[in-house]
Amino acid sequence: MNVPPLTYPTYTVDGVPMDSTGWYLTPTTRRRPLPAAKAVAVEVPGRAGQLPVLGLDVEATTITLGLFVTCCRPDGTEGDLEALEHNLAALYSVFGVRHRLLDVRHMPAPGIELQASATVLAAADPDVDIPNRYARMQVVLTIPGTYWRDVSALTWAGKLPAAAQTVTPLAGSTAPIVDALVRITGPATNPKITDVATGVTLAYAGAITGGQRVLVDCENMRAARVSTNTWDLAGGTDVTGSVDSTGPGSASRWLHLTPAMAGHDPFSRAITVTTTATGTSGASAVEIRARRAHL
Repeated sequence: MNVPPLTYPTYTVDGVPMDSTGWYLTPTTRRRPLPAAKAVAVEVPGRAGQLPVLGLDVEATTITLGLFVTCCRPDGTEGDLEALEHNLAALYSVFGVRHRLLDVRHMPAPGIELQASATVLAAADPDVDIPNRYARMQVVLTIPGTYWRDVSALTWAGKLPAAAQTVTPLAGSTAPIVDALVRITGPATNPKITDVATGVTLAYAGAITGGQRVLVDCENMRAARVSTNTWDLAGGTDVTGSVDSTGPGSASRWLHLTPAMAGHDPFSRAITVTTTATGTSGASAVEIRARRAHL
């Protein structure tokens, strides 16, 4: 039963195609869902309804891969029940990893590849048709981090100081980016970066001399002063205590860059930042390295 695999949309798990010789995705395989917000209800006596709460985080998402498993051997030749069992065992080995998260890639169309880290929590019980030598199974993937990401990070170079700068490489994101690396090049005193959409700020208290850089890891809430053109905090002087972040969500992460529509155009989604500092020169700059995030 050598059925030609579908081309798009498709998935890979740890580099293993889900449309392959021995198995392929069923037409009912779901696309990634829109994540739900974590529910928070604030009720006030004497007031109808609930108080609106903004800036809510979202729940972990799940996606179900429906797989049709055939008895085809890896070389494409027709097999038997032994080949079917080998194909099921191969899929079990892919989805049975427990010591790390799975690298899941979603290719909804040519030229688009999104990545997420996932694990399998729900049981997958194959429905095996012995006489016809095939099986159907559904694998439910849980994505703890919710968002899908671009595979590669992009770097943006901006001005310091400057108002309302568009971080052009990150345009097109549909979800906040919470793990950006920010590098500030001196000279600059008390530099600050503000995400225009949310008002969240990232500030460094102190002076950065010419030739010095302060590198900030927004996800892990760490910072270091470095003297080389590097994106690695290792080897730098820790200055985490000199960094402060304010605004919604800043207690658990720094500077979540949030895309916003331009007017009423849903196809125009830009991340905009404002930078301020004193004591700057033409060499002063701010850079952001990150992967775009997608709902």
